[in-house]
Amino acid sequence: MDIKKSLVTFSYSLASSKRYQEFKAEVKEILEDPSSSKKRYFDLFMIILVLVTILILIFEIKHELPPFIYAIEGIAISIFIMEWLGRFWVSSDTHQIIIQRYERAEISNKDLSLIVLIKEVTFKKLKFVFSPMSIIDLLAILPSYRPLRFLRFFLLFRLFKIFRYTQNMNFLMKVFVEKKFEFITLIILFSFLVFFASTVIYIFEGSGENQNINSFYDAIYWAVVTITTVGYGDISPSTPEGRFATILLIMSGLGILAFTTSIVTTAMTEKLEQIKENNILAQASKLKDFVLICGYGKMGRVFAQELAQTGEKFVVIDIDTEAVFKASEKNYLVLRADASDPEILMSLNIAENAKYILAITNDDALNLSIILSAKSINSELEVIARANLAGSRKKLKIAGAKRVLFPYETASIAAIEYLEQPIAYRAMDTISQEHLGPIADEIEIFLENENEHKIIEKALISAHGLKLLGVVKKADPNQFQFNPMQTELILEDQDVLIIVGYSDDIASFKTDLVKGKT
Repeated sequence: MDIKKSLVTFSYSLASSKRYQEFKAEVKEILEDPSSSKKRYFDLFMIILVLVTILILIFEIKHELPPFIYAIEGIAISIFIMEWLGRFWVSSDTHQIIIQRYERAEISNKDLSLIVLIKEVTFKKLKFVFSPMSIIDLLAILPSYRPLRFLRFFLLFRLFKIFRYTQNMNFLMKVFVEKKFEFITLIILFSFLVFFASTVIYIFEGSGENQNINSFYDAIYWAVVTITTVGYGDISPSTPEGRFATILLIMSGLGILAFTTSIVTTAMTEKLEQIKENNILAQASKLKDFVLICGYGKMGRVFAQELAQTGEKFVVIDIDTEAVFKASEKNYLVLRADASDPEILMSLNIAENAKYILAITNDDALNLSIILSAKSINSELEVIARANLAGSRKKLKIAGAKRVLFPYETASIAAIEYLEQPIAYRAMDTISQEHLGPIADEIEIFLENENEHKIIEKALISAHGLKLLGVVKKADPNQFQFNPMQTELILEDQDVLIIVGYSDDIASFKTDLVKGKT
């Protein structure tokens, strides 16, 4: 029987099996996908299970447990083993490795060695087996074998399993990995000082001058206790030379402690900030129909304030630390990041969840990059951009901005309006700034059949205390029909009514519109 041919055939059958692929993807999602709700429930269940088994093992030391408790522990251990086997399974796609090696050998007309094939597959799996978390998982299973009583020490490793199920703890553990060089340097320095001080105290007091130092191990114990400034007092130097060495060692210990504290504090601060940003990113990615405000300058603050007052969901992105701080003071959902980075935009799931995007930074080049990044993710996204220079307006339009705001031109128009009609301008400004009186609103018409028509009498709109400003037809969205003259409005699916009135009257009209009373 050709083992190599059987492996290749079996690998192709697995690759073509939809049921196998779906099941493996499901298992991988539960075990490894941090964005999955299934993983969150699984992690919570496993944390509870770990704590229960630890309590059982600790309580058993001085108490006789009833049989059903052993059954619970047996079930828990079985789940631990199944979890480890599941992680072992999804750690690599063995069948894909075999297929790739086989097809590569076929293209190059080379003979595929079974030994090489097995070696590559085995290496991938062994890489998982000897990973730190895999070893912790295996050591956590060992205490369940009661004939090996000394293995009970490893029950503590079940506590380390909790790190696997808590993402924030994983981030904090990465501190030690990222600061590996500093910690290795610290360990070397600490070991050198301990060895040096132990040797000095043993030379001066280990030959009978100090009855508490009878071996070099006693000298090491004294050095470690002294350098960490614990100072139990069970071993104290009795000679002038030993006391002088103790003074130097305490001073060195203070320096090492300060160095250690500095490293850990700096790393923790950086990591906690990253954890905070990841939590905000996770919150933002779950929002539906939100507005993405790119840039929290003067214009961004106005937009955010207006959206907050109307109850719209929005997310603010800015690279400037001060701007992010100001937005967070307002309790806005704010992310310190580059809004032109496609990975950031994709992590926010803007393709499906963003209502529209505001590219309103003070940099036209950055606004252009934001538009291009957003359009590369979803070409249908509606982007409103700010042009700081008149020459940038056309570029932003070409890039895909549906509308370009030019604040200086808008300010000039407002100034002219104020000069020509100061009383009317002040009245409208008071209404808009303080949200007094009537408001303008859009009402989009939705029909079950796009070929249907809906007839609304203008008199019924007036009966609700509303004024009709105009209609925007779906067929020509760029054309606004101001105050149509006809008494009846013949509307199609996705036509938009622009009305003015009080919020309560608008809400009543919308309710009647949905119920078909208008």
